[in-house]
Amino acid sequence: MAASRKSKHPKPADKPRPKTREQKDAEKQALAMWALLGAGGAGYGRKLKPEIEKAEREALIKAGLIESRPRENRALWLTVTDRGWDWAERHLGDPLPEKNYSGAFVLQAWLTRLKTYLQARDLRLADVLAASAVPDPGGSAEADEAPAPADPAELREKIRNAYLAVAGGFNRRALLKDLRAKLPEIDRATLDDALKQMQREQQASLMQLDNRIDVTDADRDAAIQIGNEPRHIVWIEN
Repeated sequence: MAASRKSKHPKPADKPRPKTREQKDAEKQALAMWALLGAGGAGYGRKLKPEIEKAEREALIKAGLIESRPRENRALWLTVTDRGWDWAERHLGDPLPEKNYSGAFVLQAWLTRLKTYLQARDLRLADVLAASAVPDPGGSAEADEAPAPADPAELREKIRNAYLAVAGGFNRRALLKDLRAKLPEIDRATLDDALKQMQREQQASLMQLDNRIDVTDADRDAAIQIGNEPRHIVWIEN
């Protein structure tokens, strides 16, 4: 009996499982969110690239991620809600539709906003992107000596003490630029996250300066962006 011959053709690799309708819809909704966020968090859905279609718009409204209001010529003005901004922070790595050239418009909008951000703060691109680079496997003395993340309770106590030093007591306004100056050892992202969490738990309130004339460049730089509004003031009750 002749020996069986092995096939010269390699066995084809298993194909990835096709995406479900729910997955495809979620990807379209995510792309619509990034398009609106790339426009600053607000805009006419039909004027965005890609346009936000009715199905995606209604799904995002139902999820509480955007709001819709008719404006001139009954065109719908879309605005990202606070919940929508929180969603964006948690879903930066979510998949988007494949083989969809509309993503190029979203990328262009985000790169334009990134350029404006870097220029306004006199930063280099490497300051933002290289900061998240993979560390040297060998480690370094600086990395070994890096302080551990602050305990949340300890961090809030530092914030409250700095607030009292700036405001002179509870139930008074304190400018964020002054609060940051009192806490130079706390990096901006950590302080912003702590203040946002305190506001969510009703331990603090972040507000705008009502009189635009009073808003200085230092106030703008120190502001915390919530939704499409900058907050320049913190208010803590006893």
